Amino acid sequence: MYNKVIIIGRLVATPEMVKTPNDKSVTRVTVAVNRRFKSASGEREADFVNVVVWGRLAETLASYGSKGSLISLDGELRTRKYEKDGQTHYITEVLAQSFQLLESRAQRAMRENNTAEDLADLVLEEEELPF
Repeated sequence: MYNKVIIIGRLVATPEMVKTPNDKSVTRVTVAVNRRFKSASGEREADFVNVVVWGRLAETLASYGSKGSLISLDGELRTRKYEKDGQTHYITEVLAQSFQLLESRAQRAMRENNTAEDLADLVLEEEELPF
């Protein structure tokens, strides 16, 4: 059996790392991933994927990632459950095994300073893709 997830999207918030009682580093982030097609109303919708990063990788993401950073992640899809007030709650998240920030420092600075064109204009439509 094989469990592999690859997503490309933007960080919804600046990553914050915490230490567990066992002194392990963990960072939890949410990545906004645009859907491939527009909705019936012509709007582009997005999915918000919860991601968990452990260890040195978590420290690196917290150091270099920021809100809006374009990122590629790969990992495993995990589901866990817990009981609260007699109800069972399920959580689905990606356990990241690696990531790569996909924009340069210059691109990031332009995006943060709003000197770049509107990012929505940079989204390619399906017929514009080279593959």
